[in-house]
Amino acid sequence: MEQNNDSRVNEENSQTPMTEESSSGNSLSKLKEVLLSSYAKFVARKAAFYVVVIFFSVSLVFFVIEAMPGDPVEVMLASGNPPPGADLAALAEIMRRYFGLDKPILERYIDFLGNFFTGNLGQSYHFYPVYAWTIIQYYLPYTLSLALPVLFVSFFVGNWIGARAAYLKGKLNETSYFTLVFCNQLPPFWLGLVIIFLYVLLFRNIPPIGAATQGVIPSLSVSYLVDLLAHWILPFLTLLVVYIGAWATGMRSMVTHEMDSGYVRYGEQLGFKKRKLMSYTQRNAILPQLTGLNMVFNGIIGQTLVIEIVFGWPGIGLLLFNAVFNYDYPLIFGCFLVIIIIIVVGNFLIDILYGFIDPRIRTGHG
Repeated sequence: MEQNNDSRVNEENSQTPMTEESSSGNSLSKLKEVLLSSYAKFVARKAAFYVVVIFFSVSLVFFVIEAMPGDPVEVMLASGNPPPGADLAALAEIMRRYFGLDKPILERYIDFLGNFFTGNLGQSYHFYPVYAWTIIQYYLPYTLSLALPVLFVSFFVGNWIGARAAYLKGKLNETSYFTLVFCNQLPPFWLGLVIIFLYVLLFRNIPPIGAATQGVIPSLSVSYLVDLLAHWILPFLTLLVVYIGAWATGMRSMVTHEMDSGYVRYGEQLGFKKRKLMSYTQRNAILPQLTGLNMVFNGIIGQTLVIEIVFGWPGIGLLLFNAVFNYDYPLIFGCFLVIIIIIVVGNFLIDILYGFIDPRIRTGHG
């Protein structure tokens, strides 16, 4: 009996490492299966495609900047204070040699690619000797703090309004549709100017322009955050009204289409409650809305840059506007580079997210 018990213990001990090895082998096989799946290959192809897009986009930006009329050295000398009696021609030649503007365009392009891959944007011409990336780091959070809330709030609120508007009847239905289409077609920069005009007309005061009241020092204090919110709310509402109309119009059309589907008619015959049928139609109608998330995101980024100029909001758009007028090549390129990366990364993440939301996309890339 003791020998039998010992043999059983030995058999169990000998089987234990095999079980651990099999579990580790299963995890490795699952990981390999995920990495070799059709959706993983789709994501890899998308990533490679967006890397190529970034390369060609920044190359195009370089040649567009180089084709700009005017001389940045002359602008720097005109805006600076050269010493009295200085030889401006010799000083301009020294500055061109220092900034590498005397080199042939092909050599400058090679230097540009080297700096691009090392993350060196160079020193700003207008804010010399501050580096362009240091300046962009200050302005970038303001752009993101305006564009991202508009994207998420307009998506959820607009789709909610559009879904409810599809169930309205009679004149109320027509009025809601006209209102949503009207908001969708409003040019954001024009709407921003109208909001400024109405603010002055109602409050007899200049609206809060910029990011903070003059003399207020940025900090984490409640007073500064309240002041920042007061300057942020007008450009936010300007963009929000337009894009709520865009999402609501699309959602209303999709829910109206789903209401004529066979499963909805069948559910009505079975006595399903209206709220239950609304949840079914919204669930199917939201998928086409998600496919348009890329285009709306690109539009919000572009319109945010314009709204920043209208309201003086210190984001990348306002920085780019001033950099163009000052012929600040490193700063212009840095602003375009940040915009390109935001759009490309945003589109890439939306593509991945859509694959997780809709299993048909995840399984359909064979």
